[in-house]
Amino acid sequence: MNRMGKVGTIGLLMAVTVGLSGCNGLLQALGLRPGNSQAENSERIGTQSLNTTDDGNILVNETAGIQITLPASWQEDERLHNSAELQASDPTNNLYIIVLAEDERALQRFGLRENAETYRNILIRNLQAFEGGDATDVAFVGDNFATQHEIRGQVQAGTQVVYLHTTVLTENRYYQIVAWSTPDQYSFSRTELQTITESFRETSGS
Repeated sequence: MNRMGKVGTIGLLMAVTVGLSGCNGLLQALGLRPGNSQAENSERIGTQSLNTTDDGNILVNETAGIQITLPASWQEDERLHNSAELQASDPTNNLYIIVLAEDERALQRFGLRENAETYRNILIRNLQAFEGGDATDVAFVGDNFATQHEIRGQVQAGTQVVYLHTTVLTENRYYQIVAWSTPDQYSFSRTELQTITESFRETSGS
């Protein structure tokens, strides 16, 4: 896998999910379905499962050693990205989130801000129109250093999107946490997406 193998298809995500979540044929045509040739070019670590506990709905990937906590309205959703270690949605409200583990040694040559900027630039290049981006005040996710930006733009057919893109650096890996929705829904659900993002944890040495 090349250095940015996992992030390369994120720019397609919004185009095939907001307003199109039921169009399985389109998802497969764009390589975001298992079995499509694009899946062969990426690697996913382990598989995810949704567990209901006293602490809420925990989406966990035991092999990757990571988890996020989801509200009751959310579900696991494996349509979103072929190589995401965690992926979930609240399709009724057009809310989506994925977590990607970046385990390549080459990333260690760069700092948190440099890697995060590279990831964001890939997202921006895949937008038909980039409308702007702003850093948030998030500096930690759990005990780990993080950097976070909101990215606004348009994808196919002028569909507008807001990404909440977070890069997390732990002792073991870099992670990307990417949440997204339409601008109106994002304004209403920003705190919810932020809470899910900040629930991210490594559960074991990965």
